[in-house]
Amino acid sequence: MKNNYILALSLLSLCSYGQTEAQLDSLIALQNTQLGEVIISAKKPLFTQKSDKMIFNVENSVLSEGSNVLDLLSRAPGVVVGQDGTLSLRGKSGVSVMINGKMTYLSQKDLANMLKSTSSSAVKHIEVITNPSAKYDAAGNAGIVNIVLKSAQLTGLSGTVFSNYGRGRKNRTNSGFSLNYAQERFSLFGDYSYTFRGEEERKTFEQTFYHPSQASLLDSKTQQYNTTDEPLTSNNFKIGAEYALTPKTHLGFLVDAKLGRYENIVRGSNTLYNGADQLLTDALTQNHNRESWNDLSYSINGRHQFNEKGGLLNFDVLYKNNSFHSNQLQRANYLHIDPESTVALRNRRGQIPSALEVWDVTLDATIPWNAHHDMEIGWKSSIKSNDNPTTYEFEEDGHWVLDPNTTNHFVFKEQIHAAYVNYKYQANRFQLQAGIRMEYTDIDGEQRALQQRNADSYTKFFPSLSMKYEFSEQHSLHTSYSKRINRPSHFDLNPFRFYDDPFNYWYGNSDLIPEISHSTELGYSWGNWFMIALYWSQTQDVMTSVFDYDSATNTTASTQKNLDNSYNYGINISSSVRVYSWWTSSNLLNVFENRYRGSYLDQRIDTQRATFTVSSQNSFQLVEGLQAEANGQYHAKSNIGLFERAAHFDLTLGLSKQLLKEKGTLKLSVTDVLRTRNYEISSYTAQARIDKVYQLDSRIATISFTYKI
Repeated sequence: MKNNYILALSLLSLCSYGQTEAQLDSLIALQNTQLGEVIISAKKPLFTQKSDKMIFNVENSVLSEGSNVLDLLSRAPGVVVGQDGTLSLRGKSGVSVMINGKMTYLSQKDLANMLKSTSSSAVKHIEVITNPSAKYDAAGNAGIVNIVLKSAQLTGLSGTVFSNYGRGRKNRTNSGFSLNYAQERFSLFGDYSYTFRGEEERKTFEQTFYHPSQASLLDSKTQQYNTTDEPLTSNNFKIGAEYALTPKTHLGFLVDAKLGRYENIVRGSNTLYNGADQLLTDALTQNHNRESWNDLSYSINGRHQFNEKGGLLNFDVLYKNNSFHSNQLQRANYLHIDPESTVALRNRRGQIPSALEVWDVTLDATIPWNAHHDMEIGWKSSIKSNDNPTTYEFEEDGHWVLDPNTTNHFVFKEQIHAAYVNYKYQANRFQLQAGIRMEYTDIDGEQRALQQRNADSYTKFFPSLSMKYEFSEQHSLHTSYSKRINRPSHFDLNPFRFYDDPFNYWYGNSDLIPEISHSTELGYSWGNWFMIALYWSQTQDVMTSVFDYDSATNTTASTQKNLDNSYNYGINISSSVRVYSWWTSSNLLNVFENRYRGSYLDQRIDTQRATFTVSSQNSFQLVEGLQAEANGQYHAKSNIGLFERAAHFDLTLGLSKQLLKEKGTLKLSVTDVLRTRNYEISSYTAQARIDKVYQLDSRIATISFTYKI
């Protein structure tokens, strides 16, 4: 062990340069490579800072077992996961998600379901990129999260089988296997996993509404209590192969399938009072939502190396077909209705199918000039179409009648064609990367039932720049800039209603326009133990969630709206230290402020809040073959748009024991030990105050076993 301290990791900077893979001091994460009778073990850091990304190395971590990818993302540096699966990075929404370098293209709800149904044990590492270079898609104004899955490295036949069982309020199980066969010129790989995730949440909603002409005068208030039962089942598999036509030319293909079912069974109550605190209605409610999806991806890829200097050509063709279907049924049984009340809620049911198709074609080339100069150029075309016919009916006199006000057929098509050039220069102490990306976008959204059409096309340029200067081996300075875009998805633009329960629904806004962000960062590193980074970003036409209340039906509708702009600025401080020979700790602190400006319901919006997040990852080598881990995270009160989220804390513990000549691993983990990771949000306007409390099913005890073939 040459150093007592490990490099302090600056969160999420494109050009924050840090620890290299050659350094062995790290949080414990073992990788074994077998060469005949010799086994070489190398330790990887839990966090690794590359020139263009922060890498969260979760492979072989105790805490990566027994959960799903969405839960795993909540422990990635700078990433916060909302109750409905929304992601934010450094306090900013608008995060693009990639899997093995490929965009997911799913709606927020579909993506959350897919990540929940994917086992965390399949993840090798997570890359977090806040200021990507021009080589990356410009989508995602907060940055990109790339989830890299495990792949085989050994020659011959190898594989892994695993199984785990977890218990929170409900049972959870996950089992599967992976097999790989590789020779000199040919490799074949595949895996399969089955997941069942039981989940129960308890929700309390309190909403207070004021008179439109006099904000101090109470108009009405509602109290709502719900308990959910949310079983999720999925079958995931993939199969692929790679063949070397020549030592410099490789071709491969991959088939990836995710098939799943999800139910949301909600039982609760809703009580409505008038301004004088008199009971108007009291209802028992039932909501049953059944969803299913088939997500299939097919890709062909290849690469050719032109020379030993690094000349390289890559291509990738991807076709994705995703089908989704939701059946909804909402019922209400009124225990009390005041004769003067105008609220009359009828039973409702809905059919919400969706068909998504995506074609992606990518071509990249690396052109080395000499030892100091490199050039990257490339092209990408993405063609996406979504067909979403929605039918809602209400019950009247024992018969189901079509509801023309909520039934719609939305067809959305989008094309994005991009070209980029990226220049790299490296001298003894100075490094530079500069690029520009051009993206042409064409969208066409048609609401067939309403006979309305929204079409638009535009071309935008996205520059990026990063620099680093090393004053000495111990001191360096780095800076970066990028321009990004966050386009509203087909789900955001679709005006159909999606009911959470009889009194709350979400709908899309066809008038949304893209967000444009400018982000910059300045960082300084001192030796191998301390790094500090200042960052700032401005977003124009920022999209944020808003709500509106309909007193005639006692329902609250949520959607998204463009505000004028938002600002996000802060400081990251990080440090990793080997406390003792058996204890390594990595600690991250992010202090930032979010500010939003705009108008909503004729009210001027200007909200801002300073806040912070702190996390500590600790690894303990107790005895030979026995390892413990502890992860603690605290998020202070924060804001996104019109909403504020209460402070929350999460403590997760794990224990790992190697068995069967180190081929088997037995792991035990408990997430959210203190049950303090609840999700609480509030919103205050001149017309209303809304408080929502979600008691999440987050304390899960899991036991898992993995065996390497």
